[in-house]
Amino acid sequence: MTVQAKRTFAAALMMAAIVAGAPALAADKKVASATPTAPAPGTAASVQANIPKATLGWDKLADVKEVHSMDNGLLRVRAAFGPQVQALEGKPLTIAGFIIPLEQKEKSGHFLLSAMAPSCPFCPPPGPADLMEVKTSAPIAMTNEPITLTGTLHMVGDDDNGLYYRLADATLQAGS
Repeated sequence: MTVQAKRTFAAALMMAAIVAGAPALAADKKVASATPTAPAPGTAASVQANIPKATLGWDKLADVKEVHSMDNGLLRVRAAFGPQVQALEGKPLTIAGFIIPLEQKEKSGHFLLSAMAPSCPFCPPPGPADLMEVKTSAPIAMTNEPITLTGTLHMVGDDDNGLYYRLADATLQAGS
């Protein structure tokens, strides 16, 4: 599990404990099934699911579950996509979100898009299902405001960086 994934998991657990008014939740050491299901009430996943997001498009990507397995003594986390999400592979997707830059430039053609505002001090960091890597057809100006992009969606079930989605050849929509 990457350092970012550990931080995301820890933040989600702390938020779940605060919201539920319960002590910190213990990490489940069982291997998850590959069939995506709705998160159980009071869990970190259910808390994450109820945080306001830039709604356009992210609801279509919610049918995903993390599958944990051991690989040479190391914990591996990969995505198990449900049938609704699998049907979107290689198809156009319009999605709104917030830019997380990967480099310090005024314009960029490669960045992360987050379902949640990264500047919110009260929100836990986004989980893997709330982020996507974006490569645009032309560089766009970096902004703290939400943007809307259209591009070709690709699913990545076993990315070393913990990302589940990529948006290729993305273009900025008018009004963003």
